[in-house]
Amino acid sequence: MKRLKIILLFLFLGLQSFAQSQITGTISGTDGLTLPGVNVLVKGTSVGTTTDINGKYTIDVPGTEAVLLYSFIGFESQEIPVGNQKVIDVVLQQSTESLEEVVVVGYGEVRKRDVTGSISKVKESENVARQYSSVDALLQGRSSGVQVVSNPGSPGAAVSVRIRGTNSLRGNNEPLYVVDGVIISSAGEDVLDASTDANELQSPQNGLTGLNPRDIESIEILKDASATAIYGSRGANGVVLITTKQGQKGDGKAKINAYGSVEFSWISKKLDMLDGVGYAKYRNETALLEGNKVNFHISPDNKVYDITYVTDPNTGIESPVIAQNPMEDKNWQDEVYEMGITHTEGVTVSGRGEKSKYYFSAGFADQKGIVETSQIQRGDLRLNMTNELTDKLELDTRVSMMYQDGSFAQSGSKSGGNRSFTKQVLSYTPLVGFGDEDSDDLDLDVSNPYAWLTDYQDETKELRINASSSLTYELAKGLKYKIQGGLDYRNKDRSRFWNTGVFKGQKENGVLAMSTLDRYSYTMDNLLMYNTKLNDNHRINTTVGVTFDGSHAEASVYEVTDFPIKSLGIDAPELGRIITQPLDKITTEESILSFLGRVNYSLMDKYVFTVSFRADGSSKFADGNKYGYFPAAAFAWRIIEEDFVKDLNVFENLKLRMGWGQTGNQAIDAYSTLKNYNTVYYVDSNNNTSIGNVAGNISNPDLTWETTTQYNAGLDMSFFRGRLSLVTDVYYKRTEDLLQEIQIGSSNGFSTMPINRGEIENKGIELSLDGIIINKKDISLNVGGHISFNRNKVVELGLDPSSVWNNGVESKEVFYLGNNVSTGTYFKAPANIFMEGKAVGMLWGYKTNGIYQDEAAAAEGPTYQGNANVAGDVVFVDQNGDGNINELDRTFIGDPNPDFTYGFNINFNYKRFTASALFEGVYGNQIANGNSMEIAFAEGNSKNVLSEAYYNAWRPGAASSSHPRVGYDLNEVFTDRIVEDGSYFRMSNITLGYDLPVESLGLSKVNLYVTGRNLFTITDYSGYDPQVTSFMYDGTIMGVDWTGTPNAKSFLVGLNVTF
Repeated sequence: MKRLKIILLFLFLGLQSFAQSQITGTISGTDGLTLPGVNVLVKGTSVGTTTDINGKYTIDVPGTEAVLLYSFIGFESQEIPVGNQKVIDVVLQQSTESLEEVVVVGYGEVRKRDVTGSISKVKESENVARQYSSVDALLQGRSSGVQVVSNPGSPGAAVSVRIRGTNSLRGNNEPLYVVDGVIISSAGEDVLDASTDANELQSPQNGLTGLNPRDIESIEILKDASATAIYGSRGANGVVLITTKQGQKGDGKAKINAYGSVEFSWISKKLDMLDGVGYAKYRNETALLEGNKVNFHISPDNKVYDITYVTDPNTGIESPVIAQNPMEDKNWQDEVYEMGITHTEGVTVSGRGEKSKYYFSAGFADQKGIVETSQIQRGDLRLNMTNELTDKLELDTRVSMMYQDGSFAQSGSKSGGNRSFTKQVLSYTPLVGFGDEDSDDLDLDVSNPYAWLTDYQDETKELRINASSSLTYELAKGLKYKIQGGLDYRNKDRSRFWNTGVFKGQKENGVLAMSTLDRYSYTMDNLLMYNTKLNDNHRINTTVGVTFDGSHAEASVYEVTDFPIKSLGIDAPELGRIITQPLDKITTEESILSFLGRVNYSLMDKYVFTVSFRADGSSKFADGNKYGYFPAAAFAWRIIEEDFVKDLNVFENLKLRMGWGQTGNQAIDAYSTLKNYNTVYYVDSNNNTSIGNVAGNISNPDLTWETTTQYNAGLDMSFFRGRLSLVTDVYYKRTEDLLQEIQIGSSNGFSTMPINRGEIENKGIELSLDGIIINKKDISLNVGGHISFNRNKVVELGLDPSSVWNNGVESKEVFYLGNNVSTGTYFKAPANIFMEGKAVGMLWGYKTNGIYQDEAAAAEGPTYQGNANVAGDVVFVDQNGDGNINELDRTFIGDPNPDFTYGFNINFNYKRFTASALFEGVYGNQIANGNSMEIAFAEGNSKNVLSEAYYNAWRPGAASSSHPRVGYDLNEVFTDRIVEDGSYFRMSNITLGYDLPVESLGLSKVNLYVTGRNLFTITDYSGYDPQVTSFMYDGTIMGVDWTGTPNAKSFLVGLNVTF
């Protein structure tokens, strides 16, 4: 029996050897060069190999019925039956798919090979896009020439996007957003702030919340004028084209995808403030220096006790009395910044039939910030449908709806101090006593950090609907007519309540401010499109059309004070007994009528010409200036098609691009060219309100467009069979007729008047590099990176030099100063200067040179506004040498514009595992750390300060000190001591994913992933975060960090199931 088993085993092995055969071969391209790394797979099995460095391969196949599949990036795949062959040599044909890829441009599409402008495409995988709650976060760090500033620590916070620098000094610098061909309002256009108090820092919120990144198919960023001129008066700041998803090709079955995630976020950085013991030492030292008695007793075990002084009625002697119980030591950053938890759920359904395709999505997100009172709950729906009504008529309909209910932490105040939540968290005393020794109630002053959580409310409810519908009819082969209508509707209510626990509410016995915005914009496009290939040498893609865009907005503000019952907060406005701002509704209507055309002509697939033109007529301007004209022209030379380049066998693609164009900016108020009147309210001593009307502006009927002329040259290259790609762009652009506010005589009743004057220029270089490092059957590695350099300059302001002398600057140059940063004690001065010949918004203040280490040195130094120095004071640099420090000694102390921005990404796949990482950074900019004015100086008042400000303060006999003496109180002056390097390098995102083996369960795919965001940042900046978000909608204040909510880092776990 044993012998029989052995015989049968040898027979089986012999049959196996007979059934299998070995195939060898060499794989090359059509140019004869061998191809290393080609995937060779036995179809229907997991058996495979790759070619070696010489393009050779060897593979065992199960029999003559086997089929080999050959695939390689940049080439068409091939399938070859084995049959009786032993040697199979293969010649792979170059794939034309990447060059035939369609790129979305304004009012149409063109082949990628026919693109002549500077366009970046952002397309992320479903797993990556689903991790983000907003479009701006999806853009961050992914494209050259695009800088995104946002704050994920505060849900719903505003975002700023800049493309190729600053184009306008006073107007809007945000790009135009177009979703599925419909222009939508962006973050800066629908700012809604209920407060009428000038001290309250404007609190803008994200304007792109109506679009869920989950629904985005691709994003094209148009950067140069030859690409953006088709959008005319709104294209100067760049254009972001967003295309949402449609049904995917398939067998007609619906593809269902369900997902969910939980994200945990926490403060990314805490500042080292004095603890209770350090604060007690600081306050005691201050008291002794001022000749006063100490306030605190510190026990040997470092407990702090309050000291009161009691006078003996008989002797009149005052004696200290130490409290029985120690004071509580509070780290307010630990107390108020907590773990934020966000959960997201959703489902998408997509599919297609014989003549239709559809995409449906529904989602819900509950986003909790790192402050207890910051939270957003958001639900959204989307339905996209395309139907072929006939062989020549197609209907496309896309509708989305979003509703959100949010509450927000106080974002800051222009007066700072006790009006600012963030500043109070930092500077409020860490020592807390109790109101009653038998009670656990803390004895806290007004506007303490707890009060900002309990006595301040900021709530917003918002409904947003975006819809578009288009009919496309094929008139003849290649000739189509398209009519499209679009709607962007937004209804938003915002209420802010200051109870008596915070300074503003205490001052007026409660303050309630409410505002509403009801806005809709609509578009109607009529387009005639002709796209045809005349023969092998000529291809034409043409679009002409007429568009009409209109908008209607109603905004109202209502403010009341003096609440006898305050517990109801924002829910009972009728309880306010004093109406400080009666209901005031402002209605605004705008419209633009446009005529546009573009011709893209390709000659022999080698020379590509693009010409476009747009005429915009805007209701914002007066007769004679209503129309603006915006032409553009570009040329591309596909050098790769030249024989002398093909013979080199070096390039996979080589294209030279050159372009010129003009775009505009009409970012002025709707009725700036007309005389406006405002309603004013006067409240007398008896709380009676009188109503009147006063002039609201000085109109200027001569106002016209800002016009930006831009030149661009680019080079697109790819090497090594398309595995390495390099895109380079060089640009120069100049904006003329800047919209500005000039100073006028006060006898007019106004201090400023809008005009068109001045020029600004931007020039820069952009580099993008992408590489496919590994591309094999079970493993792949892709990397990409970009770097952007931009330099800007104020060329001309068009102002009379005599009009600027009253700014306290001794200069022969023409300039103006930005707005004051604060209305309070600290930073009540401009931070920025706009001067001809200099970069935009240079930081402007006093230079310093250390600390006076002794009295002799202090006596020799210049006085500050006539006041003598003492040892331990800051050394001011006397710029004009007159021996006195005053406004004439201010000078350039920093530049808020970065030298360059950069980012790079890594994507790795191994079998079922995926990993990706995104890094981004900024280099060479300076930040004015306005918060340091209060906390980086041991000023001697009751406010807490940084540990280093106290422990490293100058003291007599101590070694050379870096910080001024305790009690130094000139810290409200803007000097270079608070100007810091704003450069940073950040890991923005890292994701690890795994596809669970669920095929046996009847599921298509189950992906489990974890994501970390903002896990580390390398920077020398001492503030919370170098990505400054303060004043992002005030173009005259740049690079100033002022009272913003700290940034957050987070960890997310998600599951994605596809049926």
